[in-house]
Amino acid sequence: MFATASRFVSLPDCALPADGSVTFPMGFRAAGVHAGLKRSRRDVGLLVSDVPAASAAFFTRNRAVAAPVVLTRDASEAGALRAVVINSAIANACTGPQGERDARRMRTLTAELLGLPPTQVAVSSTGVIGELLPMPIIEKGIGRAAGKLSPEGGEHFAAAIRTTDRIEKQGALSVAVKGGEVRFGFAAKGAGMIAPNMATTLCFVTCDAAVSARQWQTMMAAALEASFNRITVDGQESTNDMVLGIANGAAGIRLADSDLERLSATLDAGMLAMALAVVADGEGGTTTVRLQVEGACDHAEAQRVARAIADSLLVKTAIYGHDANWGRIVQAAGMGLAADYPGALLCDVAFAGLKVADSCTPVRLDEADESYLRQAMDAPELELSVDLRRGRASSVVYFSDLTHDYVRLNAGART
Repeated sequence: MFATASRFVSLPDCALPADGSVTFPMGFRAAGVHAGLKRSRRDVGLLVSDVPAASAAFFTRNRAVAAPVVLTRDASEAGALRAVVINSAIANACTGPQGERDARRMRTLTAELLGLPPTQVAVSSTGVIGELLPMPIIEKGIGRAAGKLSPEGGEHFAAAIRTTDRIEKQGALSVAVKGGEVRFGFAAKGAGMIAPNMATTLCFVTCDAAVSARQWQTMMAAALEASFNRITVDGQESTNDMVLGIANGAAGIRLADSDLERLSATLDAGMLAMALAVVADGEGGTTTVRLQVEGACDHAEAQRVARAIADSLLVKTAIYGHDANWGRIVQAAGMGLAADYPGALLCDVAFAGLKVADSCTPVRLDEADESYLRQAMDAPELELSVDLRRGRASSVVYFSDLTHDYVRLNAGART
């Protein structure tokens, strides 16, 4: 179904995986070209709906926000975007008035080439912070991409948005509805500078269903909350995060009320698959962990504890070492609790369903248990659960381990 499949994703019965990317739905064209920002890889991309569409866009909450995010967030038709222009390698973040002018020029040029109002074009950039865009190269790349727009261009678009990604993150789904078939396409990027607070990456979703802007906004927001807002690689929220969904109705199918539920369930699965592909990529990551924190007094407490554990360097390195070191998990959980937490922490910890700590004391394991635990820790995906034993609220976060490669990549040359 996707570049990285996960057992943590379950497709609804109404949906089927398909070959393709963001141009799998009807009425979309895309392109990705090598303009020269990178040594040899594609680095400028375009995606466009050939017909008017409903859109939903979500942006980083980082206060050091990039110029293309500000432009798209504050000066666009948020519910009627039809296209996006993107460059990789340079983020156009922390670049002052010149960066703002460059983002606006990218939008204006794209709008002219596509015959669209500028306010219906989103602008996105990703890469090194604090460098100005080489606009002659960017403008040439946009022109080349516009000339190569095609219904077969989705994979090239997905390639053009990558930075340190080891793999392309893309996929397609078809959904059976009463009037026939509706299609979804997905493309995302992200491996480092990932932390849950809105989007933590770039992700583009296309759909050929006819939905209102309000319906689409509601569906996308719910899917985002259960996917990209639930992942972390290194606890670092990017300056350029953007999730954009475009639904253009090109399938020509009149949807029943029950069809909206099917669309939502399929969108949820697709977005989660994209988010987990980001975690699995994780700049050297070898293990994806699904952390379930339960027994909290409220949802906010469950989230704080989950993120404290998921962002703990000690927990991440233990996972990399295949070490079921539950003491580090308890330590991190205690940090996530409020200062007025009553008494001492008495939580349970389990790996892959096997309890290793009961009320913060060790559980005696027999030889079969130890063998099961070793196998679970060696797997590329791991279930981890923590029960705070003080309420009914819960939260889920997905995170990666921390490896030597993460340090090597981030201590070396810039993206």
